[in-house]
Amino acid sequence: MTAIMTEPTIPGVDLAPEATVVLPAGDMWDDAFRSLWLAERQKGLGGSDVAVLLGFVKGKGPWHVWLDKLGRGEDFDTEAMEFGREMEEPIARVFSRRTGIRVVVPAGMYANVERPWMLGNVDRLALDMDTGTVAGPLECKNRTEWQLSDWEQDEAPDAPQIQNLWYQAVGGWRKGYVAACVGGNKLRWHQVERREDLVQHLVQWTGDWWQRHIVEGEEPEADGLPGTKELLAHLWDVKVDAVAEVAVEQARNLRRREKALSAAIERAQRRLDTVQNQMRLVCRQNEIAKTPGGKVAWTNKQNGPFAPSRFVKAHPELAKQYETTKTVIDTKALAKDHPDLYREFRARVLRVPSKEI
Repeated sequence: MTAIMTEPTIPGVDLAPEATVVLPAGDMWDDAFRSLWLAERQKGLGGSDVAVLLGFVKGKGPWHVWLDKLGRGEDFDTEAMEFGREMEEPIARVFSRRTGIRVVVPAGMYANVERPWMLGNVDRLALDMDTGTVAGPLECKNRTEWQLSDWEQDEAPDAPQIQNLWYQAVGGWRKGYVAACVGGNKLRWHQVERREDLVQHLVQWTGDWWQRHIVEGEEPEADGLPGTKELLAHLWDVKVDAVAEVAVEQARNLRRREKALSAAIERAQRRLDTVQNQMRLVCRQNEIAKTPGGKVAWTNKQNGPFAPSRFVKAHPELAKQYETTKTVIDTKALAKDHPDLYREFRARVLRVPSKEI
């Protein structure tokens, strides 16, 4: 069956029983529409925001969502995001053809009627095969080959499943679908049944977060996500030699915890190195370690980083044949000529003195 991609308005179809359209669909490549879309997104939490808050998005955390909703976030568009949008249509079309389920373009951005801060930017809507009414949201994902095993399990991967459940909560639907193009040439899809206990917990938790951090304006707590570390290293325009006061007990407590955790990491790293060296000794000159049944236990292949200094020392004449000139920024000269500008683009480094307070 060929998919029928229609306009959002379908006579007699209740598109979203518990939601209303707060921004009609438009062209995401149009700067004016994108500005409207970004402004509307600041008024609530969407599916991607929920995924970030739950730790499913690499490189982002609650601080990113908080700044975004306060209008202090950055509007960036990666190549992966661009291709993700471009792939929505072919993924939806192939999903429709293989399943026989008609899919339609949603009317725009949805907001829950009872809780307007619950937003949904749904990729497509799947129609019930018998009644022709909307069955639920269809999320279309573009994924790399190494994620294939995640999509061949009995259930959809956690992140798209939670996102779909969120959209079900926004629109009042009872089920939904997630479909992924994996590795550029394989379609995998799952039906996502509404789990009322999980949906209610999700709504309650995100509602508490929205009230506390957006409505009341409280900063999120620090977390250990790499994205938060990167963000906090560049977030503020630093005042040179300015001093932030900290209570003695708080300072001592944080320093004790930092010292204890640093020591624990060092001990754990030594234990890890010991185990890995034992595995290297098992391999010795061999690249692969297998069990008697032929299963690969681990590999120790010579495919790591190249050591140019050792190569130059061992083969100086041959090395000259492969020398190239690389253009780099002369940071010393930049720091001398434009010290303020140089400093603006330096990351902040946290150092803890060894001497006790």
